[in-house]
Amino acid sequence: MSSAQTYDLPAKATISECANILTSLRKLIEENHDITVDCNAVEQIDLAMLQVLISAGKTAQRDNKSFSLISKENGTLDAALTEYGICFSRTPDPI
Repeated sequence: MSSAQTYDLPAKATISECANILTSLRKLIEENHDITVDCNAVEQIDLAMLQVLISAGKTAQRDNKSFSLISKENGTLDAALTEYGICFSRTPDPI
């Protein structure tokens, strides 16, 4: 089992991509201890994808694994989280 892995969320992170991304995240959670989802390239995200990220985070937590998001402050992800009133623990951008 690997220690850490980063998954790059695509620019279009919408319902049409949910099945593929969910499958990839489940595999990463199964095979790794620390999973980071890089959301910096996201230009479009919807509630369905936010639900996938929340579900993956809960799965990782259940399995005692680390799951975090990296995103630009006040970027597309932050706007969507605010719009839907969702609080998600994430890793800040490196300085």
